[in-house]
Amino acid sequence: MSEQTTWNGFKAEEFTFEDKKAIVVFPDKANEKKSWTIKTEYWNAFPETEIELLKRGFHVTYLQNTNRWATKADCDAKARFAAFLSEKYGLDKKCIPVGMSCGGAHAVNFAGFYPELIQCMFIEAPVLNFVSIPGKHNVHNDTIWANEFSKAYPGITRAGLLNFDNHPISKAPIIIEKQIPILMVYGTDDIVVEYSDNGLMLEELYADHPELLTIMKRPSQGHHPHGFPTNPGVIADWIEAHA
Repeated sequence: MSEQTTWNGFKAEEFTFEDKKAIVVFPDKANEKKSWTIKTEYWNAFPETEIELLKRGFHVTYLQNTNRWATKADCDAKARFAAFLSEKYGLDKKCIPVGMSCGGAHAVNFAGFYPELIQCMFIEAPVLNFVSIPGKHNVHNDTIWANEFSKAYPGITRAGLLNFDNHPISKAPIIIEKQIPILMVYGTDDIVVEYSDNGLMLEELYADHPELLTIMKRPSQGHHPHGFPTNPGVIADWIEAHA
């Protein structure tokens, strides 16, 4: 059973997909490819880029996750969701993940497991290294570890993270091999998801493939706001060029 509604002035359809909340937002006029984004976490957070893309004919979608930590099960669900959207709405078989913070982990892991479903991706202040977050000991991370991460990955210890095979950063070689372009944005003063432990690792892995990784810095900005709220066209231009 679906519900017809609106989202930021655009027609939307909300429904349940495999017992999880799902949303499709429709542009007034779809582009030729019926390109679409999937917000990989934090559905209503900093929507300016998606609103701009809707104006340019992109569909915008969301599927609720089981948790924030990019498990294989959630990636598998996104793959099934992509097949459903392609069949029901005629959307392109490849999508564009939009992942902020932990959503960046979801975007990269999803692309690593299902590169054939990815056109390009936009990640913002991405969590790519679980040793960094939530692995580093501090009050914030310790709470996340106890309440979230240990439930997402039962039995994994902090020491076990050294040999853990589901760090998003470990998916980079597959994404590079499949020639999937990435736009990564980060704030130089982010102390929540430190670039030196996360985004910089991706930057280093792409050193020999600069054509596949575009990096935009937000000087003197922290973790929030994500993206460029006052100028979303900068990100939309890149996505449109790579869709």
